Amino acid sequence: MNFFRKAAAAALAVCSVLSCTGCGENTANVMQVGGSDVRAGIYLYYATSAFGEAINVLRDGGEQFEGATVTEDYSKVLSQRDIDGVTAETWIQNKAAEHCATFMEIEKEFDSLGLTLTGEQLAAAESSAATGLSYYGDFFKATGIGEQSIKDIMLNSYKQEAIWDAYYGEGGSENIQEQELYDNYKDNHIRIKYIEMPLKDGEGNLLKADGKEEIEKMAKDYLNRLGKKKDEADKMKEFDFLIEEHQNYVTSLSEAAVTTTDSDGKTITTPTTAKITTDKDGNTGTTTGDATTAPAVTTTAPAADAETEPETDENGETVTSAEVTTTTTTTTETTTTTTTTAAGINYDTEKERVLVVSTTAKPDEDKKEETTTEPSYTPCEKVYNWATDPKTEYLKPELIKDDECYYVVIKMDIEDRMTADDLWSESAIENVRQDLYYDTFLEMLNSKAKDLPTTRNEKAFRRYKVLDIDYIGYQNSLMQAYSNMYGGLTG
Repeated sequence: MNFFRKAAAAALAVCSVLSCTGCGENTANVMQVGGSDVRAGIYLYYATSAFGEAINVLRDGGEQFEGATVTEDYSKVLSQRDIDGVTAETWIQNKAAEHCATFMEIEKEFDSLGLTLTGEQLAAAESSAATGLSYYGDFFKATGIGEQSIKDIMLNSYKQEAIWDAYYGEGGSENIQEQELYDNYKDNHIRIKYIEMPLKDGEGNLLKADGKEEIEKMAKDYLNRLGKKKDEADKMKEFDFLIEEHQNYVTSLSEAAVTTTDSDGKTITTPTTAKITTDKDGNTGTTTGDATTAPAVTTTAPAADAETEPETDENGETVTSAEVTTTTTTTTETTTTTTTTAAGINYDTEKERVLVVSTTAKPDEDKKEETTTEPSYTPCEKVYNWATDPKTEYLKPELIKDDECYYVVIKMDIEDRMTADDLWSESAIENVRQDLYYDTFLEMLNSKAKDLPTTRNEKAFRRYKVLDIDYIGYQNSLMQAYSNMYGGLTG
């Protein structure tokens, strides 16, 4: 579990704190929130997070941190900068105090709702704390964050999840209906299948006009072949076949190149020109312009009206159209994952893409700007715009022309795959629930935290120098942890 998750979740708070000197002369507790003490270790944990937040705020404002490699470099820049009208050091202190207030609000909300953690959750929190200490123990020790503080922070994160479930989970007090979640997913996701047809030769150079004409001829042939399939199942089978056919064609271009050497012995690779041909049945194939190149790719579409034996399960029972199955078929070349819907149509999910539709949320009282979900321009913006156009018909193939690539695309009904075994799984439902309501939930916690009476132990705030926290040391520990857990990071 990410040890900064709680800090990030609490970052929305704007919690005002009142200075006081009545918190005692010792510095074991840095503040009181709602009458409860906040230990220094918890404050320093959130101060570490706030240090990173300050760096990000300044970067967003144009600060380059040029030449900064170690914590001292970043601390020097921070010591000379203001954020939101206060010094960066004060900003970090205030932000850490906000996180601490939200931490305490979670504790109080958990108790007021009469919630309890299960034995499994308690064990998971204990395990997460132990894991964190094993990876970050040296950093925690050097910073002054004790083992009990880490355990309490992990328990607090599980308590936050329990509160979330009590309000917004299934059966929660906010009474969120699954149909609302279902409709939101359906309205904000687009299902497409496409054939990508690059306008480049085997060397990656853009084709000239005659080359583009050949690609367009091939694309129109694909559209013609798809248009002959009136049944949805046959059309999907044909589209999957065409995707593989075109992949073979592209592979033939890269392989079909003449390799020679110049007078200096340097290798020269010259791509040959692939020609598109059609057989007596109207199916396309490719040939190359040099006898020394790889052989042409010849493909034949499967017969649409071929009779097939009824499918049976592992017990020999016939699989009916009312059953939903997921199968994986492996050959020496490819792995295909298919999903069979209740209607009996097989979908090769590896050859499909589900796009997220861009949405814009209207600003509320606490937000000055609209928030926009970035669209997933897969495979390109023109295809995205075509797919999201409400006038675009289902199961009607289209040729989309982009600058460097042509696409034969088809749009399909997302609901066909919204089953418990496919797109509408329990995890998918929870993801939609959180997308819709988690920010509102956090704002509720932070708003309540803001209203808690809060006092500071000024002696503790003076003692714990937030700019001395080895934030880069933490980042290095984080990188090492990921390397150990996932076998290294890839660039």
